[in-house]
Amino acid sequence: MPERLGRRNGIWIYVRRRPEQIPAAIEPRINIRISTGVRIKDDKAGVKAARKAAIIESELEASWRAKAGHGARADALAFEQARERARVLALPYKPAEEAVRESIDDIHRRLAALEVGDRRHDPVTVAAALGGVPLPTILLSGVLAEVEIFKAAGLAKKSPEQLRKWRNGRTLAMSRLIDVVGDKPFDQLSREDALLFVDWWTERVVDGEVQSGTANRGLTQITGMLSAVARRHRRPLDKVFSGLMLEEETSRPRPPFSAWWIVNRLLAPGALDAMNAEERAIVLVMINTGARPSEIANLRAPRIHLDSNIPHIQVRPDDRVLKTEFSWRDLPLVGVSLEAMRAFPDGFPRYRDKGDTLSKAVNSFFADHGLRETERHTLYSLRHSFKDRLRGTSATDEMKDELMGHDTKKPKYGAGHSLHLKLGFIEQIALAHGIDVPAPLVLIRKVAS
Repeated sequence: MPERLGRRNGIWIYVRRRPEQIPAAIEPRINIRISTGVRIKDDKAGVKAARKAAIIESELEASWRAKAGHGARADALAFEQARERARVLALPYKPAEEAVRESIDDIHRRLAALEVGDRRHDPVTVAAALGGVPLPTILLSGVLAEVEIFKAAGLAKKSPEQLRKWRNGRTLAMSRLIDVVGDKPFDQLSREDALLFVDWWTERVVDGEVQSGTANRGLTQITGMLSAVARRHRRPLDKVFSGLMLEEETSRPRPPFSAWWIVNRLLAPGALDAMNAEERAIVLVMINTGARPSEIANLRAPRIHLDSNIPHIQVRPDDRVLKTEFSWRDLPLVGVSLEAMRAFPDGFPRYRDKGDTLSKAVNSFFADHGLRETERHTLYSLRHSFKDRLRGTSATDEMKDELMGHDTKKPKYGAGHSLHLKLGFIEQIALAHGIDVPAPLVLIRKVAS
């Protein structure tokens, strides 16, 4: 059995004792048990579970480091307060070792500012004027906490699930860097540190453990956090990761379901009967709207207009952040998509803010029931199918982008196309039971064989 893996109720679990150097105030558990979510019968050797356990361990140790770094946050807060107090005094804040190197006139100006009223009797004001608060030492383990503080307004717009994914990705990226170079002050990272970290990623890519895109995403998250904290605290920061991105493999686009497959396989009588009702309805809504699974799963009753002259749904940032500003749009409902939405006029509470859970469940169902056109087809392939069918109409590129919610990289003007105009194009490509769609040649050959 791989190290730090145990068994519980048919599931591999991560197991370890609390390290001696970690106090109970930071980690109250003596014996730590965390489920990997991997079933033993599906992974008898524990290979997948071991990879999951490594991630769990990295995140767990990162959380310990973050909790241990609360003192650093207090130092950073004290420094910010001193800098703000100096600004009120019309003085640039400088630590004492820098302030004493100023000109005589500048030093006199600092001392004169303290002679107003009772300022010289206020220790906080004296420290702000004379540089009595040192620059805070922000370790790599404390960088994310700093980022969350000054990005609080933007993060508050994310849903709990979006925030969890945002935080977990960056926590994991930073914990990996710390594992390689140590938990040092963020502004002391060197080019050699960066090269060591990229070498670590390169070895994993060469061994086939991860794809280069995963490594580059982690590098991008780290450089973004470091740059943000450096700007916030007015600290110089060398671009140590500049030019060190790994060369990515040419990615293959996700294939679309053919219209024939959707009609004769997915919409075949009984094909989706074993799927739970919400999953089935979301699949059907996707077929004739092309909406993202998460957009449908997060619909609220006020955004579902079934009694309108043109029944439609509205994609809006309700308690969450949309992928882009262009995702904000209205989509007419026709055929099976309208029928499915009528069964759920209040939306889909089971999968609200659980887009990943939804996709995983539907993809597993497709795989288990032979509903994938190829092994690379997924739930998202329905969205690609919608776009492919649009290409067969006279819809302009602007109309296609608006229906798909794609970022056009252009300024967004006006209210967009009318529901009536959108409806005309969607009716041309809508799929439902009984539509006679010729089988693609590849499928004819499969059947013949």
